[in-house]
Amino acid sequence: MINRIKKDIFFQRYAIYFTGSMVVAFLNYLFYPILGRILAPAAFGDVQALISLITQSAIIFGAFSVVAVNITTNTENPHERDAILAELQKVAFWIIGVAFIFLLLAMTELRSFFNFSSLYPLVGLAIILPISAVATFRNAYLQGVGRFTHLSIAGVISSLGRLVFAVALILLGLGVFGATFGIVLANVSVLAYLFYQTRGSLHLSTKTNVHTLEKGSVKKELKYGALVFFATTLVTLFYTSDILIVKHYFDAESAGLYSGISAIAKILFFAISPSSAVLLSSVKIRQSFMENTGALMKSLAISAIIGGVGIFTFYIFNDMIVRLMIGSNYASFAHFLPKAGLVMLLAAIVNIFIFYFLALRRFFLIVISLVGMAFMGFILLRGHTSIEAILNNLVVSLAIIIVSLVTIYAKDHFNHSSRS
Repeated sequence: MINRIKKDIFFQRYAIYFTGSMVVAFLNYLFYPILGRILAPAAFGDVQALISLITQSAIIFGAFSVVAVNITTNTENPHERDAILAELQKVAFWIIGVAFIFLLLAMTELRSFFNFSSLYPLVGLAIILPISAVATFRNAYLQGVGRFTHLSIAGVISSLGRLVFAVALILLGLGVFGATFGIVLANVSVLAYLFYQTRGSLHLSTKTNVHTLEKGSVKKELKYGALVFFATTLVTLFYTSDILIVKHYFDAESAGLYSGISAIAKILFFAISPSSAVLLSSVKIRQSFMENTGALMKSLAISAIIGGVGIFTFYIFNDMIVRLMIGSNYASFAHFLPKAGLVMLLAAIVNIFIFYFLALRRFFLIVISLVGMAFMGFILLRGHTSIEAILNNLVVSLAIIIVSLVTIYAKDHFNHSSRS
């Protein structure tokens, strides 16, 4: 049994990416306790909110990334692949350009809405947007061709760069500005690495490749991109919005304290998420239903093991974990850790099902996503009387979405069994 697992390509890729992700996770969570100790809670809340906004903006990039991975996985002709990716990258630049202008025009209003102490986090976000747009397609290419070692190294560069640059600049007395500029420098470093790793195998020049495209191929991928956008928006909202909702409705001190708890809870999501990345490149339209189901079951097994151990640990040792990982200043909010961890576990399971159905290009996900966003709207408008209420509503909403996705999968399984 153990030898069979070792030879399984899914588990091999997962092992590589999981190892890299754990290094990234270690560096990410080293970032939080260090910043939690050298910044005041309110300033730390500003940095955490910036990271959440970067993740929210990545909804757009995530949509293009999943499309790019799917194209790379399913397109055998490299010239056709590069041509489609080049055209999609051009569309991404236009969208990011509009978002960039909106951010500049609405910067003062956004500062007030999220209770930022300065404009620095929003300026940093504006700089990061175009950098991320370029990096997205090269990162997705590495994932699509199964180069998970290089993908993991890119993640390590991002996390290590953010830690080193941000901490150094904060210690120089630059505060939130230093943390923000450090995150920007980390993004630049990752982009340079991705260009180096893909320089000989990925050519995204529309002038040299566009003639190889079949009529309607880009339009087809943009339609799929809309599906990916809705689906990935759902997942991103559920695992990042807790910080932003608390940041909006509660005072800066409480928001800063909760952001530390949420940062620890997200360990579960990021420990499980490598299985979703591997799943996306393992599930293929041309494969049999049972082959694709096998990949899905492996991802769910990983989430059950990691999630079960994580939630149990958070429940029994929440105070000790918070003091160790983020500092005693945050211990008064340690009782939120098990529930916040459950939110992240359920979001990770939703993510697995979403990526499975995205790989198969199932458009019903748009309906699921709209329903999930409606739940999020309820939480934002009516379910925010306390932090506990916010977390409870997130748990219930995610549970309903999981039941819906499992029901759809079960129907597919029944239909396949009936045909067999």
